Amino acid sequence: MSSNLVKGVAALSAVVMAGTLAACGNTAEQGAMQDGKPLVTITVIPTATAKPMKTMKWRLELEKACDCKIKWVETNQQSWDGGQKNAILASGDISDITIWGVLQTDIAKNQDIFEDLSDDLDSMPTVKQYLEEDKAARQYATSLDGGIYLLPSDISAANPVRVGGQTMMINKAWLDKLGLEIPTTWDELTNVLEAFKTQDPNGNGKADEIPFDIRKLATNGFGWWDPYLLLNSTGIATQMSGEVGSRGLFAEDGTIKNWMLDDRFRQVTQYYHDLMAKGLVPDNALTKADDKYYAELGGDENGDALVGVAFGWNTLAFGTDLADQYVTMPAPVAPGAEKSVWEPNVPATSRGAVVKKDAAHKEQIFKILDKWYSQDISVQSQYGDFGDYVEKIDDKTFKVLPAASADSSVMVTLADRGISYLREGTTIEGVPDLEASNKDWPVYADYQPAEDSGDYVPRHVMLSGDDSSTVTNNNIAIFDYAIPVIGNFIKNGVDDAGWNKFKETLKGLNIEQNVEIWQKTYDEYQKIQ
Repeated sequence: MSSNLVKGVAALSAVVMAGTLAACGNTAEQGAMQDGKPLVTITVIPTATAKPMKTMKWRLELEKACDCKIKWVETNQQSWDGGQKNAILASGDISDITIWGVLQTDIAKNQDIFEDLSDDLDSMPTVKQYLEEDKAARQYATSLDGGIYLLPSDISAANPVRVGGQTMMINKAWLDKLGLEIPTTWDELTNVLEAFKTQDPNGNGKADEIPFDIRKLATNGFGWWDPYLLLNSTGIATQMSGEVGSRGLFAEDGTIKNWMLDDRFRQVTQYYHDLMAKGLVPDNALTKADDKYYAELGGDENGDALVGVAFGWNTLAFGTDLADQYVTMPAPVAPGAEKSVWEPNVPATSRGAVVKKDAAHKEQIFKILDKWYSQDISVQSQYGDFGDYVEKIDDKTFKVLPAASADSSVMVTLADRGISYLREGTTIEGVPDLEASNKDWPVYADYQPAEDSGDYVPRHVMLSGDDSSTVTNNNIAIFDYAIPVIGNFIKNGVDDAGWNKFKETLKGLNIEQNVEIWQKTYDEYQKIQ
């Protein structure tokens, strides 16, 4: 590349960066007024299909509560995660309030630009009561120094039993047709899968059944509906939907470990190889695009089911026409394991609201947040405006109306991109996904590690800024190496030499340092519970 071209690219990058900051930062001047009232800027990152904020009537209740004007800065997640966030945080030019877009790890690295809300709670009585009543939210919000820089959402009440959105499901209609039971061990699972492959359980006369369909491996770690959910068969309680499980970490009796150094990981990997060798897992599973995987779950063009066993969110993963054929199942017990386990019942606390430290209109900001965490606004922020999309039956019972999902391509509210606190005992009716989850997930209640067991890492346990940077940098090299090797193991099997080389190489890439950092952090948080 010529020096002139390099200079041109650099100049263009500077212009783009400046535009990014202007577009997505706190574009209102400090202390700005509008129509004689304080002007508060709020950044939101709606889903790509969400309606504009100006169409959401509940937002007007926020302006009424603060007696101020709100400037909504709407940006999309791709832009936000693609560079806008980092640029804005580096500049310190954040909006007065940012919703959903800032993580605890971001705060750890940029703490000086965020308001410590721990001494502002008297100005937000609803928020104060929320944090007093909701232990999980309080733990999630509180940093090791005792500060509160982020107010989380918590919609746990909607799902009394939660599994991190991870379920193992089997076609019960096929089992019934073949006179089989839900398998409880790997040997039984293998026998069931062989029957699914050879006995035409969908009855279409074709050998088109996929006994056990799995998603391809992620490139940067483990993730949602990951094949390695089968580790739960060995007694390792995975946490695939969080930072811990996505990096191969788990807790066992209060000790943090990485399953890629554990022989049980080798056992699961070899089992997948054996299943693939028998044609019970597709031989293209490791390269198959996700849209192809999801299409297979939905059956063939004639409406016949194709898949026997799979991982997903709930049985609606197979589509409304096929969902009734499927049930959730506990992980079948692996050879040598005393019992199987499952993902812990982690509260549905998540990223929420942060406030700019030097924001001018703090009084109005606190009134906005306090109103937003009220029960009625929480429900509307999550499910849609009262009247149009939600019927309020009583203070704890709400029915989502058909209009909320009449157009599947449109999200009528912020949903999980907003902030919400659903009080204990809240019932949400009329949401098929909630109804399916509340039917499917309780099967795991007896398999989940207890909160005080030391067998899972609570969501509020988060690394400091420096530790997060160290672990992140290590993980790049770790997974650049590990994922292709794991794929090769599944395809070709695991021998002693290959397994030992795999572990030693991971150690050379500082995987043990990551475990030590997480152990230190876990222990620190245990002291403040």
